[in-house]
Amino acid sequence: MTTLDLTKLPEYLKHQRWFSGKAWPIKHVTVMDHAAVESGGCSFSLAVVEVIYELGSPERYLLPVHPSTEGVRDALESDECLRGLFDLIRTGGQVASASGRVQGEWIGGQDGLLALPASPEVRRLQVEQSNTSVVLGEQVILKIIRKLEAGVNPEHEVGRFLATKTSFRATPTLLGALHLEGAAGATLAVAHRFVPDATDGWKYTLDRLRQERAVGPRFQSEMRDLGSRLGELHLAFASATDEDPAFTPEPLLQEDLQRWSASIVGELGVTLADASRQNPELENRREDLIEHAKRLAQVPPSGQKIRIHGDLHLGQVLRANSQWLIFDFEGEPARSFTARREKYSALRDVAGMIRSFDYAEATVALEGGTPHERISTIRDAFVEGYRQVTRGAPFLPADDDSFDVMLRAFELEKLLYEVRYEMQNRPDWVRIPLQALLRMEASK
Repeated sequence: MTTLDLTKLPEYLKHQRWFSGKAWPIKHVTVMDHAAVESGGCSFSLAVVEVIYELGSPERYLLPVHPSTEGVRDALESDECLRGLFDLIRTGGQVASASGRVQGEWIGGQDGLLALPASPEVRRLQVEQSNTSVVLGEQVILKIIRKLEAGVNPEHEVGRFLATKTSFRATPTLLGALHLEGAAGATLAVAHRFVPDATDGWKYTLDRLRQERAVGPRFQSEMRDLGSRLGELHLAFASATDEDPAFTPEPLLQEDLQRWSASIVGELGVTLADASRQNPELENRREDLIEHAKRLAQVPPSGQKIRIHGDLHLGQVLRANSQWLIFDFEGEPARSFTARREKYSALRDVAGMIRSFDYAEATVALEGGTPHERISTIRDAFVEGYRQVTRGAPFLPADDDSFDVMLRAFELEKLLYEVRYEMQNRPDWVRIPLQALLRMEASK
């Protein structure tokens, strides 16, 4: 039996920054599975709990905890316990659980182990809210996944595919993972190679836009390189054979285009109904924007559906040693694992990054900087780099007109998502996607 004091768990959870259900009354908490982990001087329980709310869907969380006089205490406050979790990964070890087992997986090879001491130094990162991340020996970054979902974790699945089945290395390489096997099965943690002295792409781009009135040749070249990296990622995804059905490209059909188009039209109706209250001019553009979405259904079907990043923006790339790295293959957090693993048009990733450029420029303007109409230059350089690498790729549309229509439709889809997000979370920022919607119609 688990030694967890279930009566204390609701109060414990509500004080954890990674717990997303703070606003909802908890009905009760149930332990779905648990394992006793012992490593060196640390013994703790690795428990998967299900939180049942008074309203809404249940959620599952991973709790590495010690019993304490207060009820429970986070075991990951201990460096030794963190090393114990990582030892399970790097040794491929396993621990029996109440209804299955906890299984470590190491794919980093012997070379990945040689640089690490037996007891690596632990450095905690404070940047994440939904997970717990630590750097071990300045060589490995270990992410413990707090909110769990049943099924195949796309971050592990994609990382493993890229590391073992492709030559794509413009990403922090997946080294291993920790899985819970059994009825409550889930990926509990992932370990990647740590990239020192890396700057995230959002910060890097903001700094450049603050410094430069115009987009100089160097920054244009960097944006072309970023497009090239994305093209190389898509080529790697599309290289899958029938041995990897989760990654094997599939023909893009007319019904796919019609389904995507209808979805965007539906989102337009809902989004504009709310947004037009803030900007009545949008209502006058409704039909023109709908036409953008409908044109997607009229594109002659060509190309393929492939696995994509799924949540690509400047915050999902790193700049290190004058190179771009793409990371974080979890997909959109609000979508289910099944939806995140869906094959799609590669142009959806392209559109996501283009929208991120617009946000960067608008952010500089909100800080008091003067907009310099640099987005078209950045966008063109990025798309040029992407198209140079992917020229003739079977997953892209067969002609330039289809490429342009599809890309604009996916930009519109992303814009609508941004409007809804900003209205709910950052009303002062909603002007950024709203103004982009008006520009999209005007530049038809």
